[in-house]
Amino acid sequence: MNIRQLNASYVVEEDRVLLRFTTLRNEEYRLWLTRAVMGSMMQLAANLLARSVQRDPGVPQASAMLASKQSVPQGGAPLTRFEGSAQLPLGAEPVLVKLVQASSVTDQGFSEVRHPVLLLQLARSQSLKLRLNEDLTRKLQLLMQRMNQVAAWDLRATLPEKTGQLVRTEAEKLALLVEDDPQIKVLH
Repeated sequence: MNIRQLNASYVVEEDRVLLRFTTLRNEEYRLWLTRAVMGSMMQLAANLLARSVQRDPGVPQASAMLASKQSVPQGGAPLTRFEGSAQLPLGAEPVLVKLVQASSVTDQGFSEVRHPVLLLQLARSQSLKLRLNEDLTRKLQLLMQRMNQVAAWDLRATLPEKTGQLVRTEAEKLALLVEDDPQIKVLH
């Protein structure tokens, strides 16, 4: 699915972000993003952008460059008005996103050309696959950062610790700590 336009707004009553996007097929999707899902999306976007910067051998300081690109512009570019669509494949009511994952797909006929894909697991046992490129990933990242500020959630994406290695989530880091030190107890 190729995205044409993105829009997001924070809904105080729901304490969620309403993400809307239209596709090149003139379909509109409406999704609820919780704080946890937003944090995951922000981290995945940071990881994907770090990978694209690190693959470029002409960039000696990928982390510094990535960090500078992550800041939210104060003035920003002029925004275009979001144009919804009457075609709503998931319905008029927003659907809750339960989980976000990133993967990559190979273009048909090109065995070495891989593109990142954002996989959204929805509450209705459905999923959406959004094909990303660097420009769309940056736009999604900026949109998530703006919604994070509006919602005052104070979410932060961290940069990869080593070249080519994605940062582990807090849960993964905690699991590693527990494996290394059996004295640590985790309460659920």
